[in-house]
Amino acid sequence: LLSMTWYVIAALELADGGSANEEAQAAVVRKVGRLLDEYAPHLQANLNAQAADLLRRHDSVPLAHFRLLNILVNNLATTQKEITEKAEFDKGQVSRIVERLISEGLLVSESDTEDKRVLRLHLTPAGREMMSRLIPVMHQRQSHLLSPFSQEELATLHDFLDRLDGVSGKLENLEQ
Repeated sequence: LLSMTWYVIAALELADGGSANEEAQAAVVRKVGRLLDEYAPHLQANLNAQAADLLRRHDSVPLAHFRLLNILVNNLATTQKEITEKAEFDKGQVSRIVERLISEGLLVSESDTEDKRVLRLHLTPAGREMMSRLIPVMHQRQSHLLSPFSQEELATLHDFLDRLDGVSGKLENLEQ
Protein backbone atom coordinates (compact mmCIF):
# COMPACT_ATOMS: atom_id res chain seq x y z
CA LEU A 1 0.00 0.00 0.00
CA LEU A 2 2.84 2.39 0.75
CA SER A 3 4.39 1.87 -2.68
CA MET A 4 1.00 2.39 -4.30
CA THR A 5 0.50 5.56 -2.27
CA TRP A 6 3.90 6.89 -3.30
CA TYR A 7 3.21 6.26 -6.99
CA VAL A 8 -0.25 7.81 -6.76
CA ILE A 9 1.27 10.88 -5.06
CA ALA A 10 3.93 11.10 -7.77
CA ALA A 11 1.34 10.69 -10.53
CA LEU A 12 -0.88 13.37 -9.04
CA GLU A 13 2.05 15.73 -8.61
CA LEU A 14 2.97 15.17 -12.25
CA ALA A 15 -0.64 15.78 -13.26
CA ASP A 16 -0.54 19.04 -11.30
CA GLY A 17 2.49 20.20 -13.27
CA GLY A 18 5.27 18.79 -11.11
CA SER A 19 8.69 18.63 -12.68
CA ALA A 20 9.98 15.36 -14.10
CA ASN A 21 11.23 14.24 -17.47
CA GLU A 22 8.91 12.45 -19.88
CA GLU A 23 10.54 9.06 -19.31
CA ALA A 24 10.06 9.32 -15.56
CA GLN A 25 6.48 10.47 -16.06
CA ALA A 26 5.75 7.52 -18.34
CA ALA A 27 7.27 5.10 -15.81
CA VAL A 28 5.10 6.48 -13.00
CA VAL A 29 1.97 6.33 -15.16
CA ARG A 30 2.71 2.68 -16.09
CA LYS A 31 3.31 1.75 -12.46
CA VAL A 32 0.14 3.48 -11.20
CA GLY A 33 -1.87 1.88 -13.99
CA ARG A 34 -0.54 -1.57 -13.11
CA LEU A 35 -1.23 -1.01 -9.42
CA LEU A 36 -4.79 0.15 -10.09
CA ASP A 37 -5.47 -2.69 -12.52
CA GLU A 38 -4.05 -5.39 -10.25
CA TYR A 39 -4.25 -4.11 -6.70
CA ALA A 40 -7.64 -2.42 -6.59
CA PRO A 41 -9.66 -5.54 -7.59
CA HIS A 42 -7.65 -7.66 -5.14
CA LEU A 43 -8.22 -5.16 -2.32
CA GLN A 44 -11.92 -4.89 -3.13
CA ALA A 45 -12.31 -8.68 -3.17
CA ASN A 46 -10.55 -8.99 0.21
CA LEU A 47 -12.61 -6.22 1.79
CA ASN A 48 -15.87 -7.68 0.45
CA ALA A 49 -14.94 -11.17 1.71
CA GLN A 50 -14.04 -9.77 5.13
CA ALA A 51 -17.31 -7.80 5.39
CA ALA A 52 -19.38 -10.75 4.17
CA ASP A 53 -17.74 -13.08 6.70
CA LEU A 54 -18.33 -10.61 9.52
CA LEU A 55 -22.00 -10.17 8.59
CA ARG A 56 -22.50 -13.94 8.30
CA ARG A 57 -21.01 -14.47 11.75
CA HIS A 58 -23.14 -11.78 13.40
CA ASP A 59 -26.55 -12.11 11.77
CA SER A 60 -26.29 -14.39 8.72
CA VAL A 61 -26.92 -11.40 6.45
CA PRO A 62 -25.48 -11.38 2.93
CA LEU A 63 -23.33 -8.34 2.17
CA ALA A 64 -25.59 -7.13 -0.65
CA HIS A 65 -28.61 -7.24 1.70
CA PHE A 66 -26.71 -5.23 4.31
CA ARG A 67 -25.74 -2.63 1.72
CA LEU A 68 -29.34 -2.23 0.60
CA LEU A 69 -30.62 -1.97 4.17
CA ASN A 70 -27.84 0.46 5.05
CA ILE A 71 -28.91 2.74 2.19
CA LEU A 72 -32.43 2.76 3.60
CA VAL A 73 -31.29 3.27 7.21
CA ASN A 74 -29.27 6.29 6.14
CA ASN A 75 -32.15 7.72 4.07
CA LEU A 76 -30.04 7.73 0.90
CA ALA A 77 -32.86 6.21 -1.15
CA THR A 78 -36.41 4.94 -0.71
CA THR A 79 -37.30 3.33 -4.05
CA GLN A 80 -35.83 0.37 -5.90
CA LYS A 81 -34.72 2.68 -8.72
CA GLU A 82 -32.89 4.99 -6.29
CA ILE A 83 -31.28 2.00 -4.56
CA THR A 84 -30.14 0.61 -7.92
CA GLU A 85 -28.39 3.89 -8.68
CA LYS A 86 -26.95 4.42 -5.19
CA ALA A 87 -25.71 0.86 -4.64
CA GLU A 88 -24.63 0.37 -8.26
CA PHE A 89 -26.53 -2.93 -8.32
CA ASP A 90 -28.52 -4.05 -11.33
CA LYS A 91 -32.32 -3.78 -11.28
CA GLY A 92 -32.82 -7.54 -11.10
CA GLN A 93 -30.49 -7.89 -8.13
CA VAL A 94 -32.25 -5.12 -6.22
CA SER A 95 -35.63 -6.62 -7.01
CA ARG A 96 -34.57 -10.08 -5.75
CA ILE A 97 -33.04 -8.64 -2.57
CA VAL A 98 -36.13 -6.51 -1.86
CA GLU A 99 -38.43 -9.52 -2.32
CA ARG A 100 -36.32 -11.60 0.04
CA LEU A 101 -36.10 -8.86 2.69
CA ILE A 102 -39.87 -8.37 2.52
CA SER A 103 -40.44 -12.12 2.90
CA GLU A 104 -38.06 -12.16 5.90
CA GLY A 105 -40.06 -9.36 7.54
CA LEU A 106 -37.18 -6.85 7.43
CA LEU A 107 -38.66 -4.53 4.83
CA VAL A 108 -42.09 -3.24 3.75
CA SER A 109 -43.16 -1.65 0.50
CA GLU A 110 -45.83 1.06 0.49
CA SER A 111 -47.36 3.19 -2.26
CA ASP A 112 -46.15 6.77 -2.38
CA THR A 113 -48.76 9.20 -1.06
CA GLU A 114 -48.42 11.51 -4.08
CA ASP A 115 -47.80 8.98 -6.86
CA LYS A 116 -49.41 5.59 -6.30
CA ARG A 117 -47.24 4.05 -9.05
CA VAL A 118 -44.13 4.60 -6.92
CA LEU A 119 -43.38 2.11 -4.15
CA ARG A 120 -41.44 3.37 -1.14
CA LEU A 121 -39.37 0.93 0.89
CA HIS A 122 -39.09 1.12 4.68
CA LEU A 123 -37.42 -1.02 7.29
CA THR A 124 -39.73 -2.86 9.64
CA PRO A 125 -39.04 -2.75 13.38
CA ALA A 126 -37.25 -6.11 12.95
CA GLY A 127 -35.14 -4.62 10.15
CA ARG A 128 -34.24 -1.57 12.24
CA GLU A 129 -33.39 -3.76 15.22
CA MET A 130 -31.12 -5.98 13.10
CA MET A 131 -29.36 -2.96 11.61
CA SER A 132 -28.92 -1.46 15.09
CA ARG A 133 -26.90 -4.62 15.92
CA LEU A 134 -24.93 -4.72 12.65
CA ILE A 135 -24.00 -1.06 12.18
CA PRO A 136 -21.80 -0.91 15.31
CA VAL A 137 -20.03 -4.10 14.17
CA MET A 138 -19.37 -2.60 10.75
CA HIS A 139 -18.24 0.70 12.31
CA GLN A 140 -15.80 -1.24 14.47
CA ARG A 141 -14.51 -2.98 11.31
CA GLN A 142 -14.11 0.40 9.61
CA SER A 143 -12.16 1.74 12.57
CA HIS A 144 -9.91 -1.30 12.47
CA LEU A 145 -9.27 -0.86 8.74
CA LEU A 146 -8.36 2.81 9.17
CA SER A 147 -6.37 2.43 12.39
CA PRO A 148 -2.92 2.27 10.72
CA PHE A 149 -3.42 5.73 9.20
CA SER A 150 -3.04 9.18 10.71
CA GLN A 151 -5.76 11.80 10.18
CA GLU A 152 -3.47 13.55 7.69
CA GLU A 153 -2.92 10.33 5.74
CA LEU A 154 -6.65 9.65 5.66
CA ALA A 155 -7.34 13.17 4.39
CA THR A 156 -4.67 12.72 1.70
CA LEU A 157 -6.03 9.32 0.70
CA HIS A 158 -9.57 10.73 0.54
CA ASP A 159 -8.33 13.60 -1.63
CA PHE A 160 -6.49 11.21 -3.97
CA LEU A 161 -9.47 8.92 -4.31
CA ASP A 162 -11.82 11.85 -4.95
CA ARG A 163 -9.50 13.19 -7.63
CA LEU A 164 -9.10 9.77 -9.21
CA ASP A 165 -12.87 9.26 -9.15
CA GLY A 166 -13.34 12.68 -10.72
CA VAL A 167 -11.30 11.76 -13.78
CA SER A 168 -12.01 8.04 -13.97
CA GLY A 169 -14.95 8.42 -16.34
CA LYS A 170 -13.64 11.32 -18.40
CA LEU A 171 -11.84 10.53 -21.62
CA GLU A 172 -12.29 13.76 -23.55
CA ASN A 173 -8.72 14.92 -22.92
CA LEU A 174 -7.10 11.71 -24.11
CA GLU A 175 -5.45 11.56 -27.51
CA GLN A 176 -7.33 9.53 -30.08
